[in-house]
Amino acid sequence: SLDYSVYLSQPFFFVLFQVLILLITVYTVGIEIKFRTANDWLTTAKGNIVTAVLGKLLPYTIIYILIGWLANYVMFGILHIPFQGSWWLMNIMTVLFIIATQALGLFLFSLFPLVISVVSMVGSLGATLSGVTFPVPNMYPLVRDASYLFPVRHFTEMMQTMLYGGGGFIHLWPSAVILCIFPLLALLLLPHLKRAIESHKYENIK
Repeated sequence: SLDYSVYLSQPFFFVLFQVLILLITVYTVGIEIKFRTANDWLTTAKGNIVTAVLGKLLPYTIIYILIGWLANYVMFGILHIPFQGSWWLMNIMTVLFIIATQALGLFLFSLFPLVISVVSMVGSLGATLSGVTFPVPNMYPLVRDASYLFPVRHFTEMMQTMLYGGGGFIHLWPSAVILCIFPLLALLLLPHLKRAIESHKYENIK
């Protein structure tokens, strides 16, 4: 097709979606520290930081999943963008992308207290390094390696494999495995986040 929307609508929507998920995830967790209610938050979760984070983020995860599935339906159902892959697989990969993006936001928040500006920068870089505007294999090696740090890069690769080649999970699993690593990284830093909350060291940062 010569219609640019066939190639750009789907990846550009999810690039923007990534930025929104990152910002909202950081704000949702950070607001507890900003308004000094983090101790109450932890107390409600009986001191379990995993329970606290899951209880905080799970409602948003469900909303994001519904938005992602609706976007897929609009683009490939209503707008009739050509699609050769599996609907089920596409929607499952969308869920995995959303969870990985939330995990990246949580990971960054655990590392940097002034994370809104950091997340904005990460979201912008994700748009550039996703492979939509410039093919990842032709990037400079350092830039190409950096692209692996963004969930949207792997999600775009999977979607393009399904869109243009009708590829099944046998072609998608390497990217899917990388997306599964993001939640594990976030889990590793949750003890650090708990210590930061209990020590109140982020509360005086403007």
